[in-house]
Amino acid sequence: MAGTNIDKRSRLLSAAVELTYQNGFEATSLADIAREAKVPLGNVYYYFKTKDEIGEAIVELRLAQLSAQRQRWDEAESPKDRLAPASKASSRTRIAWRSSVCSVGTFCSELHKGGGSVATRATEIFAQHLAWIESQFRALGKGKDSKGLAVHLLSAMQGVSVLAHTFHDSGLVATETKRLKSWIQSL
Repeated sequence: MAGTNIDKRSRLLSAAVELTYQNGFEATSLADIAREAKVPLGNVYYYFKTKDEIGEAIVELRLAQLSAQRQRWDEAESPKDRLAPASKASSRTRIAWRSSVCSVGTFCSELHKGGGSVATRATEIFAQHLAWIESQFRALGKGKDSKGLAVHLLSAMQGVSVLAHTFHDSGLVATETKRLKSWIQSL
């Protein structure tokens, strides 16, 4: 029975991630999520008492995914070697646009329009990632410029993802990823 509960919760969360990306967090209802997950609407309340709890669960999922990525990147020997795959994160857009960094940016932007505790918590997604990138630039000896360099890298990754979606051109991601890798190696 415990496996069924985990499966239902997982299906609900997966459906929430997909639907909030497609339709936006505000426009996605609990009924939409239940229908997509093939779970009776009444069961949703067993796992998530409110829509904000679903938002919190999406934030926690994104934080865990990003933490796992950073742990893999931290296995590289040098800061440049750690930053290179971080700049490639946006290249996932070429493979599956829905799982790109852009989906996180879109989610966070929308939440901040409405404010509230979920929006505040969602800030952690970018704050933690930005802090990690900054720490890599500090390890490269960039000192007080580290934060600005980190903002530049994260902005480039987010920006190219938005452009790729807007123009339906995943080649933009490949081009910018290559440029970012060259830039990192030149530091």
